[in-house]
Amino acid sequence: MTIRNRLKKHSLKFLSLFLSIFLWAYVLNSEKMSFEKSVSLDYILPDDMIFAQKPPQEVTFQIHGPKAFIKAISEREDRLVIDLNRVNSKRQLFFQADVNPAQLSLPLGMVVQRVLPRKIPIRLEHKSSKIVPVKLEFSGHLPQRVVLAKSQLIPAEVEIYGPRSLIDELKSVSTRPVVLDTLIGQEFTIVELALPDDRFSFANESKVNLKYEIKIDSSPLTLSHVPIKFLSKNNSFRTKTKEVTLKLLVPESILKNRSNISSSIQVWADVPDRGKGKAEIPLKVVLPPSIQLQEISPKSIIVNMQ
Repeated sequence: MTIRNRLKKHSLKFLSLFLSIFLWAYVLNSEKMSFEKSVSLDYILPDDMIFAQKPPQEVTFQIHGPKAFIKAISEREDRLVIDLNRVNSKRQLFFQADVNPAQLSLPLGMVVQRVLPRKIPIRLEHKSSKIVPVKLEFSGHLPQRVVLAKSQLIPAEVEIYGPRSLIDELKSVSTRPVVLDTLIGQEFTIVELALPDDRFSFANESKVNLKYEIKIDSSPLTLSHVPIKFLSKNNSFRTKTKEVTLKLLVPESILKNRSNISSSIQVWADVPDRGKGKAEIPLKVVLPPSIQLQEISPKSIIVNMQ
C-alpha cells in the first residue's frame, strides 16, 4: 500500500512538470510580435566632472517575442545605469557611451532587435563651485497700508556647483517668488531657490529662511478745528457749527509734515438753494488717496435757511 501511494505521488509530480513544460513551450511558440519600450537612463558621473550638455534621458528598445509577455514588459518600469567612470577610463571630455542590449532583463524567448540610440554622445566639463548672494523675489501685493518693514535671508549666500564656464559667469541666485499676501501673521518662512540652469546644483540644502517684519504703514492722527466749506448759491443761511474734528490714519512717510496734511483735506457742506427753516446737512470729507478717514465729528450740521 505504501509503495502504491509513493508511485501515485511521484506520478502527480511528473504530470505537473510535464504540464508546466507544455504550457511554457506553448507560450514560446505562440504568436510573436515586435514592440517598442522606452527605458530611462541614470548616469554616474566622475566626482570632479559635470555635464557640459545634458545627454538623452531615455532610449528606445525594439523588442521581438511572444505576444503573451508584451503587456507585462511594456508596463514594467525599467532604468539602465551608465557608469561614466567605467566607460571613460581615459578621462576624456568628449566621447560616446554604448548602451548594451543585454542590460535589459527579458523573459526567455524575447530578444532585443535594436536600441535607439545605441551610442550616446557625452560632453563633460570640469566641475567648479562658487559662493554667490541670494536675491529675494516677490509676487503679488500686500493689503493696503501694510508694508514689509524688514526682511533678512538666512543664509544670505549659498554655494553653487556647476560647469566651470557657467560658474564663472554666475553673479547671484534668486529665490522662487514669495507671495506677499501669504506673509501676513508670520515672522519667518522657508523659501526655495531657483537655479538658472539645470546643470547647477547646491552644495547644501536649497532652502533658505526668510525672517521679516510686517507692520501697518499708517498712524492715527487727530485734526481739530478743521474749517467747513459751504457750497450754496443762496447766501441766506446761518449755522453755529463751522469747524469739525477729524480722526485719520496717515502713512508714516507723510506724517511728519502736519501742515501739508491739513491743507490737503477739505470738509464740505452742500446747502440746498431752495427752502426755508432748519435743515440737517451731512458733511463730506475729501482726502488724499493715501489718507484714510476713521471718524468725523460732527457728521452733520444744522443749517437755518431764510
